[in-house]
Amino acid sequence: MGDVLVASMGGQPQIITLTLDLLLARGFSLQGVWVVFPGGHPRYHQAFRRLAEEFIHYPPYARLFLRVQSLGDAQGRPLPDLLDDRHLTAAWYQVRDLVRSLKRGEYRLHFSITGGRRALGLMLYAAAMTYGSPQDKVWHIYTPPEWLAQVKDGARMHLPQGTVRLLEIPFVPWTAYIPGLRSLLEMSPEVLRRLMGEGLDEETQRRCARVWARLTPRQKDALRALAATETRAEAAQWMGVNLDTLDSHRKAILQACRAVWMEEKVDLRFIRRVFRQWLTATNGLPTLWGDFREEVGRESPHSPP
Repeated sequence: MGDVLVASMGGQPQIITLTLDLLLARGFSLQGVWVVFPGGHPRYHQAFRRLAEEFIHYPPYARLFLRVQSLGDAQGRPLPDLLDDRHLTAAWYQVRDLVRSLKRGEYRLHFSITGGRRALGLMLYAAAMTYGSPQDKVWHIYTPPEWLAQVKDGARMHLPQGTVRLLEIPFVPWTAYIPGLRSLLEMSPEVLRRLMGEGLDEETQRRCARVWARLTPRQKDALRALAATETRAEAAQWMGVNLDTLDSHRKAILQACRAVWMEEKVDLRFIRRVFRQWLTATNGLPTLWGDFREEVGRESPHSPP
């Protein structure tokens, strides 16, 4: 597992080099740095060029890569800054996608949240909670006031050992422990508000969990496919099976639903409407919304009635 520093940056490039120096001094085997900043701000580009010079001329950085995530708006135009809700939303999607991609590459990530706009640092922190693992780190750097003037605007990119302090910020990588949260955290605020406004009542949530507990793993795959698509053909293609196989699973799912919703008409439209929302919110984890005792009781003959 390689280590990568992901850092927000504004007009002060030395924040990144000071953080990087301290991480290297602690013995972390860093492979490189990703820098994130609004792509339409000339001062930020100037700061990045100053940073890039260090990766060319400073020997300890010779083996490290330097990459940039230059943030743009929804149309791909460089963001001048994080000035309104649309800018923030566009920036969040790009920060989220970067961190998600790096975690898929099985990197241990170090998040530096000191540089640039505070909102950008908060996005990195949120991405750490959404995609991070217990091995990842979130860092803040403290530079004593007497040194601030000397390093301002990259006048000095490195300081003597013991001058600045690297502070580890506690965070909880929630989705590493509760994977069902990720689907919620990935939603746009608009979609999340709509789902919350049309939320399933507690009894429906429990019934969904009871149905889920009755299904085999392959039937659960079929239920996910049926809930996520609009036609049986699309669901079969999603699963990589023919329609006869899908219909066999569908029959078992309908039987399980009818055993739980005896007083309602249960058909494919009902399944899509109810389980699309339940699976989006829970990822099929009954411990979040459903009857946990019933799920455990299926596996333990000693569970109380």
